[in-house]
Amino acid sequence: MILPAQNTNNEAAQIKQQMSTIRKSTNWGDPAAAKEANAKIESLSAKLTQALRQNKSTQQQPQGNDETPSDANVKNEMQQEMDDYNNKLWNQMMKIVREGDEGKMDLAEPLRVEIVQEYKDDEDPTIKSADWFQQIPYLLINVSMPGVHAVIDQMPLFRGIKILIVTCEKEGTPVNLSEILSNASSYPLEELYVLNFGSSVTRIPSEISSFSQLKILSFDNNRLENIPDYLSKLTMLNNLQIDLNPISELLPVIKSLKMLKQLSLVKTNVLESEIEQIQKLYPNCQITAK
Repeated sequence: MILPAQNTNNEAAQIKQQMSTIRKSTNWGDPAAAKEANAKIESLSAKLTQALRQNKSTQQQPQGNDETPSDANVKNEMQQEMDDYNNKLWNQMMKIVREGDEGKMDLAEPLRVEIVQEYKDDEDPTIKSADWFQQIPYLLINVSMPGVHAVIDQMPLFRGIKILIVTCEKEGTPVNLSEILSNASSYPLEELYVLNFGSSVTRIPSEISSFSQLKILSFDNNRLENIPDYLSKLTMLNNLQIDLNPISELLPVIKSLKMLKQLSLVKTNVLESEIEQIQKLYPNCQITAK
């Protein structure tokens, strides 16, 4: 007998394979082919999210569940909103990757229209719902937005943030990363993205070493010249993205990142000889350098 969890696992695996096939077989230099492929991948991403959520729900469903239909509906609605947001965020991140430094690195775009429409009459930037603080797993800090400091001040009130994105709409926008990461020190953070600050971000703050469960770290499109030694404390890191930075050396720190599976260093100053050394050190790591 095939259990529901097994069915959803198989479905997720099939969707991932379809996405991989599309990425490998598409001529990304052909605008029409790239547009069609991106549309297919975005559609498959939504299906994958749904399949994974169904699998998780099946695995975590307790025996003798006395949850009322009303409670279940509320949870399903909240989860669907999170899934929709995650899909929009993922698609926007893929757009950034496709366009590189020619595109506008704006992760806030997917929700801007909705936020303006729903909250246009509310000029108070403070967050009042305690449940929201507890439930939300992601946080976007766009330092270009008016009132963002009120959100930064309230960051310690959050409890379950696993994905933190810090970005801006114009390169050179000042940002106090040390303050932001200090305010996030209690988060069970698994993914951190610091994007598009250009010359305003020239170093990775030491506060980052407190996120021992971090799996994905992205500092794309800044002005980092080196990777600090304390990054070696992030032993769970499996994906490091440092595209569009004048970094010239990685190997000393990379040697400590035993879980590394993906490394992206497009438009950096890392020599080909060092990239080859890293590839030998981690033969199963996917390195993107062009």
